[in-house]
Amino acid sequence: MSPTTTAQEVREVLRAHLAEVLYCEPEEIGDDTAFQDIGLDSVLGAEVTAVINSRYGLEEKVEALYQHPTLTDLADHVAGRAGLEQGAR
Repeated sequence: MSPTTTAQEVREVLRAHLAEVLYCEPEEIGDDTAFQDIGLDSVLGAEVTAVINSRYGLEEKVEALYQHPTLTDLADHVAGRAGLEQGAR
């Protein structure tokens, strides 16, 4: 992964994966829409967390999705934990 990867790029990767998991289009997932409001439950959250851990070399637990309940919050958290640049929102 490039050291120039930003939180914005992380957000788009996560948006695409959430869309796959939720069977919707990426543009249907707003940056500040709560995951709970778009139907993300603990089972689907575990899948999203596994992708985050695999892609970014982290060991996050599903609770991270509840502590960072929007795409913007989660992407900033993942970027920070992975040591990536905190790019523009």
